[in-house]
Amino acid sequence: MKTLLAIAPSPRKGGNSETLLKEFCRAAEDAGWNVDLVRVNEMNFKACQACDACAKDGQCIVKDEMQDVYPKFISADALVLGSPVTFGSMNAQLKMFVDRFQCWWNAKYNLEKPFVKEEENKKGFFICVGALKRKRYCENAEEIIKVFFHNINYKLAGSLAFRGYDEKGAIQQDPDALSQVYQAGKDFIVEVEQS
Repeated sequence: MKTLLAIAPSPRKGGNSETLLKEFCRAAEDAGWNVDLVRVNEMNFKACQACDACAKDGQCIVKDEMQDVYPKFISADALVLGSPVTFGSMNAQLKMFVDRFQCWWNAKYNLEKPFVKEEENKKGFFICVGALKRKRYCENAEEIIKVFFHNINYKLAGSLAFRGYDEKGAIQQDPDALSQVYQAGKDFIVEVEQS
């Protein structure tokens, strides 16, 4: 059984970004995939300490719950992240999570021993939800995701941005948004299976 790794960084459990993320994941489950959901806000982990110890072997020396996450990125068949917008970009939880992959950057570029090889052709998808309708905020978040995916050797296969949803649960009142993200999930799974 193939596994979709789903990263949910929102502190609002059942909020708009997580609702859309779960709808995307439902498409994967309907296709017979296993979904491994990681709620970043419930994890106990530190920000990157910029100690550069990982330059020696690509391993982060900070022993916390990120150590349980790294193998998931190696074993997953595909990846999806869903983030709310906070102060014009991805939220702090996701940025802190992404920064902890500095060890993977060192493994890829300094040691030339990436944990995921490019030829594995792993794909990822990004979902962004913001309260304001300013396009650039989700674009800011996506630019960081593009760098993240590039550094961990996942290819960004697609993204969706939803704007104008602020209150928790507001996205549930928009059946078109739910339908759009479910269809994107279906299309993504087909693309992954055919690659």
